Order: sequence, then C-alpha cells, then structure tokens
Amino acid sequence: MKKLKHSKYKNTGILFEMLVSKLTSETLSSNKSVTVDIIKNYFGRNTELSKELQLYNTLIKEKFKSEAQGLDYIRTVKATYDNLNQSALKRQKYNLVKEISEKFVFTDISKMHINNYKELASIYMIFEYAETDNPKQLLECKSVILEHGMLTERKKSYVDPLVEEFSAQPKDMRLLSYKLLVDKFNTKYSVLDESQKQLLNKYITHVNDTTELRSYIQTIIPNIKKQLSEQSKQIDDQVTKIKVSKLGEMLCNVENMKSIKESHVLSLLRYFDLIRELKDMH
Repeated sequence: MKKLKHSKYKNTGILFEMLVSKLTSETLSSNKSVTVDIIKNYFGRNTELSKELQLYNTLIKEKFKSEAQGLDYIRTVKATYDNLNQSALKRQKYNLVKEISEKFVFTDISKMHINNYKELASIYMIFEYAETDNPKQLLECKSVILEHGMLTERKKSYVDPLVEEFSAQPKDMRLLSYKLLVDKFNTKYSVLDESQKQLLNKYITHVNDTTELRSYIQTIIPNIKKQLSEQSKQIDDQVTKIKVSKLGEMLCNVENMKSIKESHVLSLLRYFDLIRELKDMH
C-alpha cells in the first residue's frame, strides 16, 4: 500500500479559504482588492472548481445521525466527484495556483489560518485516492468527516444561557444594551494615542494574515526603538536609563516571531504607553 499525501496547493477547499481570508483582509484595510476577481473567475457559475468546492462544502456542512448514514453519504459525494471533468478541473486548478502565485507570494498566503483544515485535508484525500490505494488511511479520513458532522450537530444543540436570555429581551432593550456596550468600549479605549489605534486596527483587520501583520509590526519596531533611545538620553537616573535601554533591546525578539499573538500586541501597546509617559516627563 502506498502512503497517501495531502497537498494544500491542490486542495480546492483550502485554496478557496485562503482567498476568502485574503479578501477579508483587503476589504477591512480598505485596499483595492484583486482577490475578488480571482474568486469570480475560478469559482463562478459552472466552473469545475466551483462544482468541486460545492462538494467540499457539502461534506463540511452535512450533519449525520449515524455513522452508517455518514459513510453512505461520503460514498455518494465521492461518486459525484469522480464524474466531474477531471481534465478541466486539473487545468483550472493549475491556472488558479499560477495566478495566485503571480498576484501574491504564495508561501505567505498559504500561512493564513484555515478553519477546518483537518477536515478539508481529509476530503482531499478521499477525492484524490481510490479505496485500494490505502484503505486504512482513507478510513481515518472518513472518520474525521464523521466526527466533524456528529460534533457539529451536538454543538448546535447547546445555547449559551446568557445569549438565550439576551435574545429573549424586547428589541428596545437589546438596542439599549448594545449602546451601553459600545459606549463602554469607547470609554475604555479613548485614552489610546494614534499609534496604538493604528496597531489595534491592523491586528483586528489582519488577524488571519500573519505575514501582513508581522510586516507591519516590523516597520513600527525600529520607530519604537528610536523613540526609546531618544528619551533615554534625557533621563538623569542611571538605573532608569539602563532599564529603558534594556526594554529597547528586548524588542529584537519580537521581530522574528513566527505568529502574532494577542500578548505581543498588548506588549507593543505598553511600549507606546511608556514612550508617551517619558515624553510627558520631559
């Protein structure tokens, strides 16, 4: 038996999710989007890629009452996939990857977080390989899909009591609660300066685009270091001067981080606070 291999570069479900994440990032940051044209061209009506994507979504969203029902459904979807125009599908997928590579750095866009990555990878294996290639490995892939379908159904049955209580309130009460929440948020973050607001905006709008967010952070770190250095020259107390200098050196570790976490952003916000306080002192 041969070992089955997954390729995210050939996985239509993952390629589509990467494009959607990129589109969201572009839209929220008000940049002109080229991604929407790619999606329209390759996933528009009647393309083989759109038909295959529909089969991916079918297996991701379907709920199974029993394992037998799930396995039967997977067999039906697999048969439908086999009836697609495979030569046209292969050609369209090749052109899609080629255009993504031309418009973006493919290795960067492929690092975006993908929901249901494990399920999408399992579907790819089921579609690409025959039962005789590796029955055991394919059974594991099917188990992933079955577990996802059964778990999704159980999750749906749970409703957070707080959400349920909020939903039961009259419309005017819900609007009032929402207004109070927004006012509280605005009050809490009204003390942020422009640099902090820009950092938060980038984090919110590029939370799924690690490469873009890291690139932005790498541009602001030299500025933070520069400002700390300038402020430290005006500090008379030697102990405080050393501490500020050490804080500037610690920023070097942030530049090489592989993923951007909330704690990193919070740390940078505190650096901006420190710079503001130093400026006020001097």
